[in-house]
Amino acid sequence: MMKMTWFVAFLIMLILVVAPAYGEMTDYQRGVANGLKVGLFMGEYYGRGQYVVNYAGQFNTYLDTYNQFLGASFGSNQTLLNEFTLSTIAVASGYSKSGAAMPDASGRIFGYPAAAYYTWTGAVPGTRPQNHGDALPGV
Repeated sequence: MMKMTWFVAFLIMLILVVAPAYGEMTDYQRGVANGLKVGLFMGEYYGRGQYVVNYAGQFNTYLDTYNQFLGASFGSNQTLLNEFTLSTIAVASGYSKSGAAMPDASGRIFGYPAAAYYTWTGAVPGTRPQNHGDALPGV
C-alpha cells in the first residue's frame, strides 16, 4: 500500500510539472491556429458576401491583404499560390443603399421569399444589423 501511495504522489507531481507545458503552443501550432483564424474569417465574409453587398465589399477589401499574405508566405511556389488565391466577389445591381438585396417583381430574393431571406441573412433594406454576428452566413 505504501508503494502505491508513493507512486500516486509521484504521478501527481509529474502531472503538475508537465501540464503547464501543454498550454504553450509551438511555432507550428501557432501558424496553424493563425491560418485557421484567417481562413474562417475569410470564409465567413465570403459566405455572407454572396448575399449582402456590404459583406462583399468588406471581403474584397480584406482580399488584397490576404493575397499579399499568401505572396509573402509562399513566395515563388506558384502551385500553392494558385490553390489558395481568391478572387473578388462581383456586386450585382438590385441592392439597397444599405447593401441588402431587393426582392424581384415576384417578391423573391435568390428564389427565396423576401421575409425568409431577410430573416436568414439579417439584412433588411434601409437598416443595418446592430450585431453582424446575428446574421447567418451563406444562406
